[in-house]
Amino acid sequence: MSVAKSAKIVVLAILLIAAGFFFGRSCERINQQYHLILLLDRDFLYPLVTLLLAMATVAVSGGLVAALVRPFWICIVAFSLSALASLIAWEISLASGIAALTYLIVSLLYCRGVAEALDNRLKFSVEPISGSQSILLAGLAIAVCTSLYFGYAEEIQEQGFTFPPAMREMISEMTMAPMRAQIEARTDLTSEEKDALLAQMIGGFEEQWMRPMEEMIQSYERFVPLMVAFMLFQFLAVVNMLFSWIPIVILAIVFPILTGIGAVKKVTEMREVERLSIHQGAANLERGLQGINKLGEQ
Repeated sequence: MSVAKSAKIVVLAILLIAAGFFFGRSCERINQQYHLILLLDRDFLYPLVTLLLAMATVAVSGGLVAALVRPFWICIVAFSLSALASLIAWEISLASGIAALTYLIVSLLYCRGVAEALDNRLKFSVEPISGSQSILLAGLAIAVCTSLYFGYAEEIQEQGFTFPPAMREMISEMTMAPMRAQIEARTDLTSEEKDALLAQMIGGFEEQWMRPMEEMIQSYERFVPLMVAFMLFQFLAVVNMLFSWIPIVILAIVFPILTGIGAVKKVTEMREVERLSIHQGAANLERGLQGINKLGEQ
């Protein structure tokens, strides 16, 4: 292997490792703000968009490595280092370790699928990458949700289930809004009396509704992380289904650019193909029978 080719492979591997690191950082932000999933809060938009961008980055860099890097063991090394980078960027824990291992296994399956599909084609195309990309994106989504589940489950096991403060405030505000309006509309009360009455009603709501609701959910608290992880996975699955074409379009643009600047080149390979043909066999059999007949006539 020439020095120039080795340098190009190293550059592609570095891009994939950087994408893995970015993916790990994005997953860490998602894990730290899991309560926003329950709220469907718009503040969750930024970490979610960052995660989707990281997944797209892994898809593009992974597609470059899977399509261009040979032999296959180098792909294994590159994806392994990428998974390790995601683990380091995330956190060293059992949950993130399982997620990184999931990422590694799925990415190797993806890489093998792309390599085999390209080897079986007569002309290079991004179509094999498109066919296998759904496996990679689904694996990344599973990795994120797996870590989210284990992290949230560990927190509930240590502290027990409680409503996040923002959710508690939102439920209280939605429930108390009509009562607040009624109190504010009363003219027979002073401002201090209105505030005292409102505080009393909020305290009663907490005691009579919020606390019993929390206690009821605590009986099934082991299912709460699963529900949150499933909600996130369903959302990621829909987004992947709608926008998975974007990394393919990017790759379809990048490959001609790389060819144009001379970073890669098209190579024509001659292959020997061995097939069985029934027609050829039948012709040989007919010639053999004719030869036997001639010998009999002599």
